[in-house]
Amino acid sequence: MKKKLLVALLVLIVLTAVGIWAVNGYLFSKGASVVVQITPGQNGHQIARLLKEKGVIRSERLFRLILRLTTDPRDLKAGTFDLWENTSDFEVLNCLKTTHCQHYEKVTLLEGWRSEEIAEVLAEKKITDGNEFLRLVRQQELEGFLYPSTYLFTLNMPPQKVIDEMVDQYKKKIEPLFQEYPTDLTERQVLTVASIVEREAVWDDERPKIAAVYLNRFNIDMRLEADPTVQYAVGFSYVENRYWKKGLTLKDVRMEHPYNTYKNKGLPPGPICNPGYESVKSVLNPEPNFDMFYFVADSGGYHVFSRTFSEHKKNIRRIRSRNK
Repeated sequence: MKKKLLVALLVLIVLTAVGIWAVNGYLFSKGASVVVQITPGQNGHQIARLLKEKGVIRSERLFRLILRLTTDPRDLKAGTFDLWENTSDFEVLNCLKTTHCQHYEKVTLLEGWRSEEIAEVLAEKKITDGNEFLRLVRQQELEGFLYPSTYLFTLNMPPQKVIDEMVDQYKKKIEPLFQEYPTDLTERQVLTVASIVEREAVWDDERPKIAAVYLNRFNIDMRLEADPTVQYAVGFSYVENRYWKKGLTLKDVRMEHPYNTYKNKGLPPGPICNPGYESVKSVLNPEPNFDMFYFVADSGGYHVFSRTFSEHKKNIRRIRSRNK
């Protein structure tokens, strides 16, 4: 008799444990992650319906009841949040009140992108209004000041806030370089040359040399004759379906445009893209005693430098014959 009771007790314990495990798994174990967007003005009923549709909560009625008993609906914040399927109502409410689970979109903005390219990515990822972002950048003349980096942005941010975050990074990363490497150039001139270097250079160890070439030309009032400035002037190439047109033509090089450094002496009116740390540093700290005025692309992204135009033409012929 005692043995039967013991067996029954063991079975009851096992069944209870299994039941607790099952109930806990059914009620409280989180499922897949879900991104939920709460818009301004949504009331408690609308939020509950949205959460139920997303599978975050199990019962609209229970959620509304808990909301009514524990929280003022006005305390729930609008925004985009990272939640999970089958989440506790209390945890959901805590998230929507404190925004500790606010959703951030990871966005990488590359060195050498012009503001139009940045605007397109921001719009594609629904970070902000791309057209308004671009308008503000142009109005404030911030091409070159939008620091290329990886950012964590929330969705539907005001364009000016996005700009401010990028300019803040510029101030943190780039402005100290001007203290470390004093120069007679203005900040805008430095960024303008750096933006050209960014589009020309592939490898960091060549950036100071390319910077020295353009500074040498600038210092003797020689045309820069930089292809990237023409590419910037051309803008979007519908033939190549891209910015930074590769196949520049004689017509492109001869076009009348303030950014065309084949036609105009001196620097273009401003930066042609947003340069990275190494390109800016190369302008402030160019290759010392580097008296070269020309370079031509060689294999592997490197360049061959020369002091005279005759040497430059020989290098071009040698590289072309080798590549035939």
